[in-house]
Amino acid sequence: MEGMEEIVQEFLIESHENLDQLDQDLLALERDPGSRELLSSIFRTLHTIKGTSGFLALHTLESVAHAGESLLSKLRDGEMALTNEIATTLLEMVDAVRALLGHIENDGNEGTETYTDLVSRLHILLEGRSPAAEAAGTAPAATVAEAQAEVVETVVEAVEQAEQATESAPSVTVEVPAASHVQVVVADAQNAAPAPAAPTP
Repeated sequence: MEGMEEIVQEFLIESHENLDQLDQDLLALERDPGSRELLSSIFRTLHTIKGTSGFLALHTLESVAHAGESLLSKLRDGEMALTNEIATTLLEMVDAVRALLGHIENDGNEGTETYTDLVSRLHILLEGRSPAAEAAGTAPAATVAEAQAEVVETVVEAVEQAEQATESAPSVTVEVPAASHVQVVVADAQNAAPAPAAPTP
């Protein structure tokens, strides 16, 4: 057990040193994206971290490092070109590795964060796709659904308000005189009218 602790300590010291160099290499790579020397150096660092973390059963660290290593392998072999999105995601990967090493050093374990989203984005980049573009592609559907929901809600509210207005409106009673009474009034009016004047000879 004591021998394993020594291995872990050596691994932590070596990994922290390698990560400092890795940060510098990634920043330099942004200025010279085609540098095979930088790509090979970054790949070797991640390969070492992945291999040792697998030996130590640090599965989350192994998963993150392996995803980054696979992406670096394609970049190194010229199968892919470095983009801003790839560079940014690789820097996120380095931050994740550093955070995991910090947990191992301070708590004796990797912590609760699994970094599944980061690993997924690294795999998407590995397949030549863009995580940002795919995320944006799902946005319009969500926006349309939200807009439809708002329209339905507005219509329902308008109908409810109309019903309430109808229920609360005062009723108006119109008294209609009976037909016989109307006839009498008309007859009286005719009798009261003056007779037409006789024509002048």
